[in-house]
Amino acid sequence: MQLALLQLNAQAKAATGRTDAVYQNGAAPGRLRWVDTDGDGVITPLDRTIIGSPHPDFTGGVNLGLNWKNFDLGMDLFGTFGNDIWDTQKEFYVFRNFNTNVRRDRLTDSWDPAHPNPNAKYPILDQNDLASRDPSDFYLEDGSYVRLRSLQIGYTVPRGRFAGFNNVRVYIRGENLFTITGYDGLDPALPALNVSRSGVDARDMAMGIDRGTYPSNKTVSVGFGVGF
Repeated sequence: MQLALLQLNAQAKAATGRTDAVYQNGAAPGRLRWVDTDGDGVITPLDRTIIGSPHPDFTGGVNLGLNWKNFDLGMDLFGTFGNDIWDTQKEFYVFRNFNTNVRRDRLTDSWDPAHPNPNAKYPILDQNDLASRDPSDFYLEDGSYVRLRSLQIGYTVPRGRFAGFNNVRVYIRGENLFTITGYDGLDPALPALNVSRSGVDARDMAMGIDRGTYPSNKTVSVGFGVGF
């Protein structure tokens, strides 16, 4: 269901003559507002609809190798575009399910009755608000990203510089040096989860779901190779 932050409850809207009033159980200022997809004027389970897709519209990569004199460079750039991610972690760091810690901006970027903000990132801080945590597109985010998966720069020492050695080469290599993405979670590059249901492989059903997988490591290493 598509959402927006609710600033007036349904009864108040009806009292002011608003024609777009929809009855929503538990409606209150600052809570998430649900879309009446079937147009019957009441929010019910029949308003549920399919949203998002974990399948990207396009994936691509660039493998680049360059050589100049005794220097060499290798780069692996990868991107995926048009896929969505279901961030299950919002149950924890937004709605404090299981009394976990929350995001720092949960306090500063939530709807506040003293300073109403229709573009607030989170609904109102309300421990009695159990409806807003229900599955909705509040959990859905664009999972597109571009990542520099590897970058290596090397230098081959000219022959004869080291007696008894040929092809002496030193290099520095970095992995996952940067990621460009609008995804708010830790890592948009989600691994395939080993999920089964009733003994049947169900990994396809878990695609695009972020359950808090440990993010990809950023590493930098230095090495050398020699030939005799």
